[in-house]
Amino acid sequence: MPPITRSATPAPPTAVDIHDAVRLSISFRPHTRRVANLRRIAGALLLEGGIGQDAVETAQLLVSEIVGNAVVHGRTDRVRFSLSYDRSGDVLIEVDDGCPARVEVRNPAADDETGRGLLLVAALARTWGRRGTCTWCTVDRREVPAS
Repeated sequence: MPPITRSATPAPPTAVDIHDAVRLSISFRPHTRRVANLRRIAGALLLEGGIGQDAVETAQLLVSEIVGNAVVHGRTDRVRFSLSYDRSGDVLIEVDDGCPARVEVRNPAADDETGRGLLLVAALARTWGRRGTCTWCTVDRREVPAS
C-alpha cells in the first residue's frame, strides 16, 4: 500500500474512461465540507456520462449519506471514495472509512436528530452492503421516478 500523505487538500481525483466504463477515485482527509464537494463532483460526472437526472439525484443523496457517515464515524486519516459506472450497468458508490465496525439500519424515534442515513441508503439503493471497512451501494443508471 502506498504511504499516506499528510496534506490539507484531498489527493487529486483520477478518472478512467475505458470502453465506456468510468471510475473516479478520490482519497481525502475527513472533514464535513467534503460531503458537499463529493456530492457535486459525483453529480457532474454522472450527468456528463449521460446518466438520467433521477438516478443522478439518488446517487448524490447516497454519496452524501455514505460519505457523511465515513467522515463522522470513520477511523482513518484518509477516506477513500470511488464512483463507477459503465454504459449498461449500475452506478457503484464505494466509501472506505477504515472502521471495521458492522453497520446497521436503525429505527430512530421521530424526534431523533440522527440515525436515518442507512435507512435512506436501504430505501433508495438498488443494493448496498459492507465489505470490511468499505460501505458500498448501487443505483440503477436508468432509474425513473415512481408514478
